[in-house]
Amino acid sequence: MADTMAAHALDLLRSTPVRQALGIVVLMTVVTVSTTGVAYLRIRQGLEDALQVSLDQAAAGFATARTTAELEQQVRAAALVADAEKRIVAFLPVNGQAVGNATARMVDGSPELRAMTEDHNLSDHDYDLRVIVDARGTLILGQSRDGIDELGEVFFGLITSSLVPTVILSLAAALIIAMRSGKRVVRIEETLVRLTKGDMHARVNENPRRRDDLARIGNKLDRMALAQEQSVAALKQVSADIAHDLKTPVQRIAVLMEGLRGRVAEGSPESDLVEQAVSEADRAVGVFQSLLQIAQIEGGSPKGRFRKVDLSAVVATFADIYGPAAEDSGHILTFDRQGSGPIFVRGDKDLLGQVVANLIENGLRHTPVGATIRLSLEDDGQLVIFSVADNGPGVPEAEREFVLRRLYRLERSRTSPGNGLGLALVAAIADLHDAALVLSDNAPGLVVTLTFDSC
Repeated sequence: MADTMAAHALDLLRSTPVRQALGIVVLMTVVTVSTTGVAYLRIRQGLEDALQVSLDQAAAGFATARTTAELEQQVRAAALVADAEKRIVAFLPVNGQAVGNATARMVDGSPELRAMTEDHNLSDHDYDLRVIVDARGTLILGQSRDGIDELGEVFFGLITSSLVPTVILSLAAALIIAMRSGKRVVRIEETLVRLTKGDMHARVNENPRRRDDLARIGNKLDRMALAQEQSVAALKQVSADIAHDLKTPVQRIAVLMEGLRGRVAEGSPESDLVEQAVSEADRAVGVFQSLLQIAQIEGGSPKGRFRKVDLSAVVATFADIYGPAAEDSGHILTFDRQGSGPIFVRGDKDLLGQVVANLIENGLRHTPVGATIRLSLEDDGQLVIFSVADNGPGVPEAEREFVLRRLYRLERSRTSPGNGLGLALVAAIADLHDAALVLSDNAPGLVVTLTFDSC
């Protein structure tokens, strides 16, 4: 469950809307931080310059004092009105007691400040200090940097209060858009998969009121699927029409050949030719009958005959029927089933029997003497799985999709009996019953598996 959620979250992050939103958010963040940062630096520099100007003005005022006594008097007067938390004024005479609004002393050439009294607290922020030393003593002027420090806090709060909600809202909107568009993308992907697997009825069915890029893609895909469906339907109709039109004359040829066989002397050269002609005529009739049957199945009309069918009884019957033929041809035919009770599926009993017969005949026809053909059937309560496995030459993986097409035969099967319609008929019947048909490797050999819904 956790892996599924993580994979879904990763897919969302990889989606185009989220990635675009992240790009926009990153761009907005960079622009906002850059412009705010530039404004902060300019205002800070202005405050720094103003602070230095204030110190210069204060120093110029005290420079008017000509004697130590005058300077002490000016410092005392300034200290009375100056708040030590904002501004420091202190004088350390060469001979005498320090005066000002803070206690100061010089340590290694730098002033060290302390509060004069509890009522004259110093600032929690640093001071910009101006130290003026002359023969009278040391004058210390200081200006608190609280305004500059608070400016940084204000700008940081401004960025946090404006940018963070914007980022959160942008990401939330992107996720909502991604989930909505993601569903549409998944629907397009599923339609493509169904079309690839041969489901010509698959459609995206986009909302006609939408005019965005996904809607255009979905509509074009639906038009392509419709054209492909019509093309396939036309091709199937042509093959069915040809089969229907040629079936009667070919059957008449077969009847005429049967009549000719009775008039030709047995054992004569003409008799052999007639036998070959009769065999080929029967084969042609079989091809046309199979094509017509596939066309009828693909039309869906047999669904009206669907009933609850005991598939285990059907498989067992055909295993018994083909048992002697398998023994005569040197093959081994087995049937492994789950339990002894019935295994029900919904379908047409005759068509299901034809599936079993075709798969057994396919195994007998294309495997060497001594090969084993194993039928198996199991029911897990939800799915019924029927498989036919052999240990013959098998079918190459690249060919497995093609052998289900009508009239397609492997190159090595050209000399063996058959018309290339057996597995195509099985595929048509499986599709009619909504059963999944899979061809896989038996190492060696082939496994044909049909999975039905249990009922």
